[in-house]
Amino acid sequence: MTPSRYLALVAAFLCAAAAGGQAPCPCPPPPEPPPPLWFGTANVSYAATSGNTDTSSFGGALELNYKPTPWLFTLKAAYLHASTDGETTAESFAGGLKATRDLTPRIDVFAGALYYRNTFAGIDSRYGGEAGAGYKIINEKTLRLRLQAGFGYTREDRVGASALNYATAQAGLDFGWKFSKSAEVTETFSWTDNLDNTNDWYLASVTAVTADLTSIFALKASYTYLYDNVPVPGFFKRDTITSVALVAKF
Repeated sequence: MTPSRYLALVAAFLCAAAAGGQAPCPCPPPPEPPPPLWFGTANVSYAATSGNTDTSSFGGALELNYKPTPWLFTLKAAYLHASTDGETTAESFAGGLKATRDLTPRIDVFAGALYYRNTFAGIDSRYGGEAGAGYKIINEKTLRLRLQAGFGYTREDRVGASALNYATAQAGLDFGWKFSKSAEVTETFSWTDNLDNTNDWYLASVTAVTADLTSIFALKASYTYLYDNVPVPGFFKRDTITSVALVAKF
């Protein structure tokens, strides 16, 4: 091998070694995985006292979501039972199924069915359907605000009074603020008016603060305010529920 060829081989080897020792060029971050198709929460709360008075209360709730974009199907159910000295003093059940379809990133339409039972508020059963549209005023990862309005039809079987059937107008909002990596405050508000008697309206407000304990479990404190402007005769207009619950996310 001639000296010139030998020097050329050494130079090529050194260039290759230098190139191999350099850091690789930065690569773009991998794309975020698609959102889950199924997700939801389940929570349970329990409290009891004993001694001069024996009291107990139990509550549970489930929310199950199925989201084949642009659709979102949501099933909700909540149950509450309270007793004093072995006698039931409060019991209620609420459930609903709702389908929502995004038309644009901010506008959606929805349709759903609702059921509610609370004999201690004079409602043996209240069920019906509704449809309408929603608008997302704010739709960020840490802050959201959505307004909705619609119309529906309701049948109400009342304790000790005649049943009612009426068309309804409905409005509501859904607010959420994730003010830290592990804590969030939410507010869900709905107002429903009996179009046959516009003085007969009722509203529901649920304010909650949720703090994550682990990636699956969280602690949730909530306050529910229910108001019926024209209650069943013999019953009060207002009901409130304060609870602390353990929540499992899936």
